[in-house]
Amino acid sequence: MIPVQSPAIVVESAVGARAEDLVVHLLIQVIVILLATRVVVRFVRKLGQTDVSGEILAGLVLGPSWLGAVAPAVMQRLFTPATSPVFVGLAQVGLVLLMFQIGLEFRFKTSLRASKIAVAVVSLAGMLVPFALGWLSAPWFYRHLADPRPQLLGFRLFFGIALSITAIPILGRIFMELGLSHTRTAALTIGAAAIDDVVGWLLLGVVTLIVRQQFSTGLLLARIGALAVYIAFVLMVARPLLKRAIGAHLERHRELQPAAVAWILLILFVSGTLTSIIGVFAIIGGFVVGAALHDDRRLVEQWKTRVSPLVNAFFLPIFFAYTGLRTDLGSLAGAGQWGVCMAVIGVAFVSKLAGAYAGARLVGESNRSALAIGVCMNTRALMELVAINIGYDLGVIPRNMFAMLVIMAITSTFMATPLIRWLLRGQESSSAVVAEHQGPAHHAA
Repeated sequence: MIPVQSPAIVVESAVGARAEDLVVHLLIQVIVILLATRVVVRFVRKLGQTDVSGEILAGLVLGPSWLGAVAPAVMQRLFTPATSPVFVGLAQVGLVLLMFQIGLEFRFKTSLRASKIAVAVVSLAGMLVPFALGWLSAPWFYRHLADPRPQLLGFRLFFGIALSITAIPILGRIFMELGLSHTRTAALTIGAAAIDDVVGWLLLGVVTLIVRQQFSTGLLLARIGALAVYIAFVLMVARPLLKRAIGAHLERHRELQPAAVAWILLILFVSGTLTSIIGVFAIIGGFVVGAALHDDRRLVEQWKTRVSPLVNAFFLPIFFAYTGLRTDLGSLAGAGQWGVCMAVIGVAFVSKLAGAYAGARLVGESNRSALAIGVCMNTRALMELVAINIGYDLGVIPRNMFAMLVIMAITSTFMATPLIRWLLRGQESSSAVVAEHQGPAHHAA
């Protein structure tokens, strides 16, 4: 979907007929997305996958990879370009809310009381090894790109970043749905992935500046300094004030009132705006606030009860579906290109697994735990799609390599769920075990 205005639907008045046409088109799209998501989710559950895997797959089914291939006219009429800006906004708001929930969910202080060094080591190894292997192997993949080829330096940098990214939102959803968010492995992995993503987004900004030939050491240092100052402000100044205000509210009302939810949303959006201005994307702002408030368990339970169901059932399927609508897996043709695609998947999975595994073993994790951490860190999914879309827009990732990296992102995510379930078997929370025995109807979306 290209965000251009459709001549058939032009919004001129908030109460005009054309505005109503836009609303109807948007509602039809939402209906189709939610319906397709529920159908595909039910299907993937039977395959042992989590809901988030079905939501991703639903987006691909509705996009050019399937619907656009079998019924292109239907897809074009259903997903009119006029609603693209609305979908972008809804998707990004949902992602900020998800990052906040992920920050709330993980009990860092309890699980990582003496593991700050472990988080840093796993994060460093889990990012440097795949980036290095991506950088070194990129020239071989470069020779298999279709003409016209992009600049080699830009391609190598973006290819290295694509192999290094871990998708915190997807990984967090997998842990929550499997009932593993309380485990040390989950907390260690999320902590390392959070560092990876912050560093990854900063690197992405640096690489973008290099490709555009606008790189400035001063600008990079300014971004890092501004992010450090903001995080320190949230943790040292905003956190105690917010906890005091939320605690007083819950003592007075016993539950989270709509006014309090509105204030929390306001804080989240301000935080996302500030981190976006700094240069590390709005979703990091949501995660920082959530992590700062994670030890207020009353707030966590109230948020999960009153707000999370809407986020999980409405915003996230739209985010996954919209991204899938922009992905065309049919751009690959021929056995040679599929062979190169398999090589991309192999290098990506092995390099991330090896780096994270080595880091985990270095800090004393057991062999099974280190393997689980390596598998978890391989979950790239749509966070990577954000990065490679930037590379695609800059012209350093050609169309066929873009499709290969999309396939790699989806494959690594689908592989993660059964492997995580197997490696961490027996550590599920009791509520997750009960939900699994009750069946899909009782499983949270």
